[in-house]
Amino acid sequence: MGVVAGLTLALVVAGALAPGPLAAAVAFRHIAFGTPLDVTPRPDEVVTPAVTRFHETGQNPYVGDAAALADGKQLYETWCQSCHMPDGSGRIGPSLIGPQHIHERATTDVGLFEAVFGGALGAMQSFRDRMTQDEILRVSAYVRSLRRDGS
Repeated sequence: MGVVAGLTLALVVAGALAPGPLAAAVAFRHIAFGTPLDVTPRPDEVVTPAVTRFHETGQNPYVGDAAALADGKQLYETWCQSCHMPDGSGRIGPSLIGPQHIHERATTDVGLFEAVFGGALGAMQSFRDRMTQDEILRVSAYVRSLRRDGS
């Protein structure tokens, strides 16, 4: 392979691996305001196959995955339980497990992701800069596992 061809191939591969807009069939929006939500990965963020699939389908591929749920539980204990309690019943933040939700959209995989990624109202700040999108999917799958109504 010549130098030019090799350099061209390297640039194509680097471009394919660089974070940027994902091909998304899902239109993400802020859970409280309905405004578009920019889900472009951070420059240092690795886009996993699960994140790519989620952006294409809106379905969290980690739901029911035991290893992902274990990771999600650790993330929940670190970032979420101080406001939502260890069982998800709510304290400062609302209950995550009951049949009533402040934002009905949060009962879906996309809505739950939007609430964590983009923040909501009150004390619920965006976790975009604290967790990767893959971690948000893992913690979201764990939250779904806590829900009594199965949603």
